[in-house]
Amino acid sequence: MPDLLQGEPPSVLEFPTLEKGSEDFNMQAGGINFGTAAGCWNHARHLERFPNVSFSAVCDLNFDLAQQRIENKKNGGEFSHKWEGCKAFRTHRDMLNSDDRPDAVIIGTPPATRGALQIPGGPVELDMAEAGIHMFMEKPVSVRPVDEVAELSARLDDYHQKNGVITGVGYMLRYSAGVDMAKKLLAKVGAQPIAVLGRMSIGYSFLQTPFWWDKERSGGPIVEQATHFVDLMRYLCGELVPDSVQAKAIGPNMMLSDMPAAPLAEHTIPMEKRVNRATTAQFVFESGCIGSLFHSACLEGARFSAELDIQADGVHIVIGNPYHMPFLKMRSSRREDYEEVEINKQGEAMYDAAFGTFLQAIREKDPKILRSSFADALKTYEATRWIADASQPTPQSAWNAPAPWVTRAQPSWTNAAAEVIQEAKEQQPEQVDIQTVLPTPAAPQPTTVPPTMPYTPGQPAWQPQAPPLILPQQRAASSSAHSTSEDTNEQ
Repeated sequence: MPDLLQGEPPSVLEFPTLEKGSEDFNMQAGGINFGTAAGCWNHARHLERFPNVSFSAVCDLNFDLAQQRIENKKNGGEFSHKWEGCKAFRTHRDMLNSDDRPDAVIIGTPPATRGALQIPGGPVELDMAEAGIHMFMEKPVSVRPVDEVAELSARLDDYHQKNGVITGVGYMLRYSAGVDMAKKLLAKVGAQPIAVLGRMSIGYSFLQTPFWWDKERSGGPIVEQATHFVDLMRYLCGELVPDSVQAKAIGPNMMLSDMPAAPLAEHTIPMEKRVNRATTAQFVFESGCIGSLFHSACLEGARFSAELDIQADGVHIVIGNPYHMPFLKMRSSRREDYEEVEINKQGEAMYDAAFGTFLQAIREKDPKILRSSFADALKTYEATRWIADASQPTPQSAWNAPAPWVTRAQPSWTNAAAEVIQEAKEQQPEQVDIQTVLPTPAAPQPTTVPPTMPYTPGQPAWQPQAPPLILPQQRAASSSAHSTSEDTNEQ
């Protein structure tokens, strides 16, 4: 197990080494919904890679589906032996009342069902903490009022003091190779960020999760998705100044053309509960750094487009595509070109790193090595609430006029764009000699500052106006109009 040096983030590649050269550590992970089966968000698939992890329980209200998934895991695959003793439960309290208590749980339920003190079925986090079961939670920590979540955070801290329970939160990008490298580069040159821009554009065509399209259940795109980039900005630049936050958004009246088929998106959700299509925000950090955030749900398909842009004195760092094939490019002091810095190209490595750190924190009883605790994630949640509240669309928003529903049966925008591009290629004019088109330039005319416009200190200096540029077509039209005018006068 690598030692984690204080103040120095370990390399992503060092984390998933619990299985080699470490003490015997029987870690049972009981899942309260394991996120999603899609790609990198399949938490069970990541945890299976740790030989010292086995699975004891899966809790889901859809009991039959949970049981089916467990049986599928038991009956095949490289890691089927890890699921031999796993059982399905309808609720987390059913699990706690059984003999199959795990050492830790992964809480991946929808945001509206976590981070709350008053919730049907009881607060999962407090029940787990009282039982001494460690937790790794999905982000955001909640969609409840910030004061309520803050009270929950304080009570979780009390339980940590009593029984050592550890709670981590899944802000995976803090463990990404690109962010690691950016922090090291900035520290190496002694530069503090002075401006940072986070951009996240999602593919919405396959977002077949109705709760995501309901901002009361998911929190909305800023709270549920762009939270990753708000969190990274905090990680790199410090805390936001609440009164500095300004934001604008395009609301749900702008209809999207490639929505998932009904009822898998927002079809049954009232308009006032639907999510915004695009949001921009700007704010200031306590450090003096300025920040901007852009999020949109406008791309068709499934893949995201995301970047974090960091600027400091003499340094420009761009972290791109962190979820799939991450890259980092940098322009350093006294250079005018960009170089790509070598980093781990496996976007999923950050998930392994986050889970590996969580397991290590439990084993070593040291929550300080976590890059995102519940208390810290609460600050990110509060910041995203400031942005979301500031970005509520106004009646004057251009997209808030009623619009007809755009269905998937209509021609694809992609095909339409391809047709336009092809037509443009076919209509390209023949090459012409530019010298035969441009007029002979007129001799430059001297310009002077009129005596009636003296320069006043504190006011912008008067600048002479350049003569207007006249294109050949305009010159011909002007000559024709002038000739017509002369003919009329002669008559």
